[in-house]
Amino acid sequence: KNPNTSNIPIIFLSAKNKPEDIQKGFKLGAVDYVTKPFNPNELLSRANTHLKLRAYEKNLEKKVEEEIEKNKLKEQMIYQHSKQAALGELLMHIAHQWNQPLSSLASINLLNKIQLENHRGVNKVELLESFDKSEELITFMSDTIDTFKHFYTPSNEDQNFLIHECVIDVLSIIEATFYYDNIKIFIDTYEKEPSFGNTNEFSQVIFSILNNARDIFNIRKVDKPEIHITIEDKKISIQDNAGGIDEDIIDNIFLPFISGHDGTGSGLYLSKNIIEKNDGSLCACNKDDGAIFTIEFLTWID
Repeated sequence: KNPNTSNIPIIFLSAKNKPEDIQKGFKLGAVDYVTKPFNPNELLSRANTHLKLRAYEKNLEKKVEEEIEKNKLKEQMIYQHSKQAALGELLMHIAHQWNQPLSSLASINLLNKIQLENHRGVNKVELLESFDKSEELITFMSDTIDTFKHFYTPSNEDQNFLIHECVIDVLSIIEATFYYDNIKIFIDTYEKEPSFGNTNEFSQVIFSILNNARDIFNIRKVDKPEIHITIEDKKISIQDNAGGIDEDIIDNIFLPFISGHDGTGSGLYLSKNIIEKNDGSLCACNKDDGAIFTIEFLTWID
């Protein structure tokens, strides 16, 4: 096609009026087919009509392209917002993970300082024990940072993985915060076959769902909050007892800029995109006294 003429509508004007001739004309790219003898005014009207239709078509194509660009920009904004929110959540969990060891370090140093200030001296054995305990606490804090850094480092590699192992990794990050909020987590696993996908991204989805549940528990002040996780081959279900998803948004919770009346639900749009990109599905519904999120991978790897 010549780009300079490809947008010009073509009308065939011919003495041939057999069906196969007309059909051939349209196959060659004609927008209309006029047989002789013809009325000049009718031909002119048809040409004007096709020119208007082509102008409308070009205008519509331009608007569609503009809307696509706008949606791309919105998706980029949503992605950045979700990543920033996830980073904020991670920093909060680091603070909870570090709270106890920092308090212990402060107590050890205070005890040694008091002994020195009172001129009691410091027993060598006790001092060495203090050093060992301090080193243990510092190592724990360092390992915590390494775990968080690994969790948040992007990875483009897809691989076989066990869902159960990813869940345990996520729980090691959030356990201090959930313990502080008195949220109990129960896991039932029947997994025998590995799933396939990006383990880092999958872990972030689990992280997002669990954090949304925690937000709901705290906002609604749920008594005895619980989360039940059921793991099967290529499938995981996460159910809470936080009262369920608002009925007026339950069908749209995975759409961009959709969240509950209480502001929860951020990250679900990104989570669904991540799972679907890994050839899986993510859905949610209300069940019993809470919500249940189910992730299922569709690809089976031998």
